[in-house]
Amino acid sequence: MHKITLAAALLGLSSSIALAGPTVTVTFKNQGKTDVRYQVIGKNEIETQANASPKPVSVVPAGRSDTYYIASPLSPDVNYAFVRYTDGARQCEFRTTFVNVPKPGGLLNNGVIPKVPQWNKTATGSGGAFCNTEITYYNMATLEWSVEFTMR
Repeated sequence: MHKITLAAALLGLSSSIALAGPTVTVTFKNQGKTDVRYQVIGKNEIETQANASPKPVSVVPAGRSDTYYIASPLSPDVNYAFVRYTDGARQCEFRTTFVNVPKPGGLLNNGVIPKVPQWNKTATGSGGAFCNTEITYYNMATLEWSVEFTMR
């Protein structure tokens, strides 16, 4: 009985690993003069937090940073990170996405549809916040990437 349960658990784990999208390494940098709070509001932010390891810290002190990794279990061709930081009046919303888009033109000789990887980024500030997003690294073999979110 225990062997069946273990086998089922391992099968479920291996199938979720196979479906996971490429990992994004997120580094948030608070370059302001006040502490900022990590805030979760929308569905994508909730899913980002759920898929993060370790979880983002709730408060990033002035002049400090926080780093975490996000892997979406949705598909091997999709991943994203939507995060928000605020110090009350000032707020930054950061987004980075990855999509492996099917390339127009049909099948390759082996029957595989070729894909084109696309990494995107945005930063939106309000209340006088300066927000910047920069993709600092990507790996064409694994499709993993790194992004820096900066708030001043």
